[in-house]
Amino acid sequence: MNFRNKYLLNTIRILFGLVFLASGIMGFVQGPNADGIPEPMASITKNLWSAGLFQMIKVTEIVTGLMLMLNFLPALAAILIAPVSVGILVFNAMLAPIFLPIGIVIALLNAYLGYAYWDKYKVLFKHRNSTSVFTGG
Repeated sequence: MNFRNKYLLNTIRILFGLVFLASGIMGFVQGPNADGIPEPMASITKNLWSAGLFQMIKVTEIVTGLMLMLNFLPALAAILIAPVSVGILVFNAMLAPIFLPIGIVIALLNAYLGYAYWDKYKVLFKHRNSTSVFTGG
């Protein structure tokens, strides 16, 4: 199976974008409401809201979700949302293992997008050559 199939990529890109768009919007609609969340996670979530970090995360989710759904710089959107995906995975694993499957799915979808857009990311991992302006060569 071709894992870079455009139909598979488009489906995953749109679903992943929809998940983050919905999460970001619902975050602002519900605010720091902790109903149905286990206690250690609820208290930390409230603290993150009061510090203003969750607002930044929710804006990032909305912007990258829209970027992915509209196919506007999707490779950039996948990189921008990657730290949030890792944060969700770690947060769920440490504080509420019952939500861990959600974190795993989100991390896997983000990893798939990273694989699908690897050609655009390759340049980020290349070593500068010796004739670069910055090396004085």
